Amino acid sequence: MDLILLEPGDQSLFSSLSGPDWSQGESLIDPGWELANIGQCIELVSMHQGMKQQISTDVSANARVSGRPIITEFTCVKYVDKTSVKLYEHCLSAKPIGIGAGQPTKLYVARNSGDKTANIITVSLRDAIVSEIQLQSHPDDMPTEQFKLNFTEILWTYTIQNTDLAAAGTISAGWSLTRNRPITAFTD
Repeated sequence: MDLILLEPGDQSLFSSLSGPDWSQGESLIDPGWELANIGQCIELVSMHQGMKQQISTDVSANARVSGRPIITEFTCVKYVDKTSVKLYEHCLSAKPIGIGAGQPTKLYVARNSGDKTANIITVSLRDAIVSEIQLQSHPDDMPTEQFKLNFTEILWTYTIQNTDLAAAGTISAGWSLTRNRPITAFTD
């Protein structure tokens, strides 16, 4: 099973100052995991994000693209927990959950294999803001929230894995939506 974690750049979303505690409604992560030293995280049920290039059908043009690429917001789903009301507050006041290059919001997609957990991809978002949030009830499950994260820059870092799930390097790419160009690190 995959594990998806959201680490807000602004850790004030969490009410407790201590580490994760299941009795307080927080996620407990395997302490032996390579990312166990990250900040407090929100465990996500799922996430979705896409991108596309506007393509022209005019084959006579040198470049068949007809404008800026479209990078969609991240759509995330999580169970209702103690961070819920803080997310509502951040959405309604348009307060970012991470500001600037020094406080990026990160999404970790990890793979569980046997007794090991290994990070597959880390997505870092600059100036992430909750643009929409919807509370949803379910007849056979706990209530969830679907929320969208908007951002100004994005960095993707894929972790290459050996067969034993040990990290064997990384491959990275990034894009600045504000500058409409590729980046290798957050801009100044």
